Amino acid sequence: MPGYVLDGAGRVELPRQPLAVTVTALDVPVVVRATTADGQDLASALHPKPGFVVLPRIDRDVVVVATPGNDSGFPQGTVLQAIVAVDTTNAVDPDRAELTPLDVSGLHHVELATITPVDDRLVVRARKTAVDVPLNELGARARSAARGVLGVDRLPESRQVGVEVDIDTTMSMLPLIENGTVRDVVDLLTGIAAVVGRREELHVNLIGHRVTPLPIEELRRAADTVQGALDAAGLGIGFRSSTVDRSHPAEPTLVFTVTDAVPADHRAVPVEGVRRRPIILQAGEDSRNELEPGGTVVSTATEMRASRGWLDDPQDLFRTVKSLVAGLATGMHTEGAL
Repeated sequence: MPGYVLDGAGRVELPRQPLAVTVTALDVPVVVRATTADGQDLASALHPKPGFVVLPRIDRDVVVVATPGNDSGFPQGTVLQAIVAVDTTNAVDPDRAELTPLDVSGLHHVELATITPVDDRLVVRARKTAVDVPLNELGARARSAARGVLGVDRLPESRQVGVEVDIDTTMSMLPLIENGTVRDVVDLLTGIAAVVGRREELHVNLIGHRVTPLPIEELRRAADTVQGALDAAGLGIGFRSSTVDRSHPAEPTLVFTVTDAVPADHRAVPVEGVRRRPIILQAGEDSRNELEPGGTVVSTATEMRASRGWLDDPQDLFRTVKSLVAGLATGMHTEGAL
């Protein structure tokens, strides 16, 4: 019998018969549900076992939903395999639609497919049509954390923002540049940009004697590109965070300012449509706390090593990301220093 791969580019038609939906993930329990278009559970759906639902009758749009079989989100690296097949005991290989494997790391709820009755057929469409951009390991984990905080794989287009990163390149930042701390922060921010950013882009400015815009062609290479530019940059003195003119932003903008101390001009006049998120790099374990809503203090290594342990401490990574994306789910508004 026919088998179709459903990748979001089109649709698959199956006979208008009872369907069986199977959703699995390696070593992760999955709960699969069938809901109506308004989110209500489909009363006729049968659940013989976890990860499996039978739809005896479909006379309206049905959405196939998967959630983790625990109270937390899907763990990092979770990939769902989903099959929608005709439920029959007469065929060894029934008509079926197989969704392309879907990475759901960090999500608490994911809509997999919509099933629509049309005449004597059932039309199956994948709900997630965009493919995740590739990221480094830290960026991918930060993306999962951002999804877990915001509850979506990407913010709706109406709430997406331009993401910019201002990096302090004055003399006091030299140790943090050399040991890779700044590089790690940029890597983390690529994951956030992949969830909240328009066009999944990152714009970087090096701020020292002058402002140097840094072209970023690919999120996965952003950290290496920034590190290379920092290694070659001439360092200045007297960092000012408002050097870049954002008085008339072309779009809602989220600005991360990476520095080792709160700049003197941080309490500048708020600008409509611009959110500022300071990331203050300070040595010592005692500094690991939130600076303010929308900003954070990052505890940096006192030894000459690049990683500050986010990969080894997922809870710290989640706390950091949570502080940086706070409020984004509620929409853009004027926000200055708090």
